[in-house]
Amino acid sequence: MAGAAQVPGYAVAAAFPLGFAAGLLGTLLGIGGGVLMVPVLILMGVSAKVAAPASLVAILGTSLGGLRRLLRRGLVDWRLAVFLETASGLGAVTGVKLVGVMSERGLILFWVLALIGSGFGFLFYERLPLGRRVEKGLSASPLRLALAWLVSFVAGLLSAMLGIGGGLIKVPVLVLVVGLPVKVAVATSKLMVGITASVGVIGYILEGLVVWSLAVPLALGTYLGASLSARLLVRAPERAVRLLAASYYFVMAFVLLLRYHALL
Repeated sequence: MAGAAQVPGYAVAAAFPLGFAAGLLGTLLGIGGGVLMVPVLILMGVSAKVAAPASLVAILGTSLGGLRRLLRRGLVDWRLAVFLETASGLGAVTGVKLVGVMSERGLILFWVLALIGSGFGFLFYERLPLGRRVEKGLSASPLRLALAWLVSFVAGLLSAMLGIGGGLIKVPVLVLVVGLPVKVAVATSKLMVGITASVGVIGYILEGLVVWSLAVPLALGTYLGASLSARLLVRAPERAVRLLAASYYFVMAFVLLLRYHALL
């Protein structure tokens, strides 16, 4: 495969530990881990066109690793995941069509504000007037479900236009809009990013763009890292998960601000 020539040997050697770290962090935050894997692979000399498909395959490992344990503990609301994925999927398809309509700076600024708002929302979770908390998302009020669907659509749209998002916005939606407990939201988002990734993976495979010598060790690493992290998530205090997520949102907002400044 031509793409294999774009993968240095040391990048292949580093793929498993990189995937393990991404899977470990991804499950604790309800994200796929691509935001860690893709930049590191590019820094190691892997073409972005090779790194993105390999990372997407590895995200399936993040989603599947430890999923059975979380399902068994009742932490995954799969019905809500499917419901909201119809919105983010439709939004992503729409976003692809709208690339170029909004400036990249405008999109980045939107994400920065959303991430900072989510971070503070998680820090002051107990004081927020969220109304009744729910254990299962579809038992929330129709208004909250409609708002969550709409926000998920917008998140999918902007994610496709900017190339980031996914679990980055899914967990805040599940917690701050639907009213799920944080650990349930993280576990449910873990399933949702897998659903999203699977669509892209199928497309990349059909186009012959997956370099398996890189994707396989990445996916094995994410699966094992996520399996271990699922054990930690089950045992971790709810507040600790919230603080970790809030810290991550603030860091990502800072990173995006740097990108925003570079575009000025």
